Amino acid sequence: MQYTLNKIYSDYANVHQVCREVLDVSNQSDIQAVLIGGSLLGMVRDGDFLPWDKDLDFAVFEADIDRTLQLEEQYRALGYECRVHHLGVRNESELQEGLALIFRLTRLMANIKLDHCIIGGALLNLYRDGTLFDETDTLGVLIAPHNDQQRQEFIDALGGLGEVALSHNTDELKSVLLVVGAWRINFFCYIEGTQGFGWRDLNCEHWFDQALFPAQCIMLDDSAFYAPANTEDFLQARFGQYWQAKPQAKFTRGRVVGSMQLYKDGVMFDFIVHYVRGAKTYWYEPAANVISTIGFLPCSLKDTSAGKMLFPDHPEVFLEEHYPNWQVPVKTWNGAVDNPTIIPTDLAMQIILAEDNDFKRG
Repeated sequence: MQYTLNKIYSDYANVHQVCREVLDVSNQSDIQAVLIGGSLLGMVRDGDFLPWDKDLDFAVFEADIDRTLQLEEQYRALGYECRVHHLGVRNESELQEGLALIFRLTRLMANIKLDHCIIGGALLNLYRDGTLFDETDTLGVLIAPHNDQQRQEFIDALGGLGEVALSHNTDELKSVLLVVGAWRINFFCYIEGTQGFGWRDLNCEHWFDQALFPAQCIMLDDSAFYAPANTEDFLQARFGQYWQAKPQAKFTRGRVVGSMQLYKDGVMFDFIVHYVRGAKTYWYEPAANVISTIGFLPCSLKDTSAGKMLFPDHPEVFLEEHYPNWQVPVKTWNGAVDNPTIIPTDLAMQIILAEDNDFKRG
């Protein structure tokens, strides 16, 4: 089985519009969102966003975490797909709740005869280890409704379990989000097309060259879950030839909010949570980064091609620490470079937790 990942982006014209629309909402809640990353580099060096950059990066800080996450419903009402990402380890109680939720959802979908299978890291953990990995963030499920009536029956049933939100690709349903307690479950709609068999998630299309249904029933003690057809071929295609080897844990303790991603019209907007500790600022994107606090704070409003937005007062500090040779102009993306700000993931977590008395996150 072969697997390919296709990233979908818009033309450059949508970037300014999406940026302005997102910031207009966050500004109404007095959220301090500071321009960072390649978005800041383009604005400082070239006077505009980089023409190949469809990924807008803004820092938000601890005091604004809850208010930022509470904007998800507003952004969905404007047509954005939303993802919230946490990093770290879950406690045993949450893991058991997640496992029980998987089995409950399996029974629900079986009762309405909805074809489905688990995908992503949760499938790998359950199939290989017989349990959820304690660093599991979200759960992913692939669904293949037979008709609109069955799809609506499924959505209605989910409404009895928790909060439900829908995402669309033009007029077609793309995915369904269910939030139950500390768990977020993404149900992706199965696609069969000329490119193969798969699903869409935000700006990514996941394609396999073999059908993923009929699903395979897997027993775990006295309960069952469903995996894609040819499960082990799927796992090798998706996770590589060493999928059977359990990886080393990245974290020893603690769990924090990493980011909220918004996607619309081919543009990704990232609110990346930054944790200030003394003279340093720590965040995950997705690895752990550290830069001197002055690289982000203080900050001030400046006029840009996408309207007013917050800039660090000393943007050169961030750019010099984060991007080697950032002042050298380029006409196209010249590939990833070594990032000197990367530090061990767990080290960043422990530093964040050491002074995280007011903003505990699990």
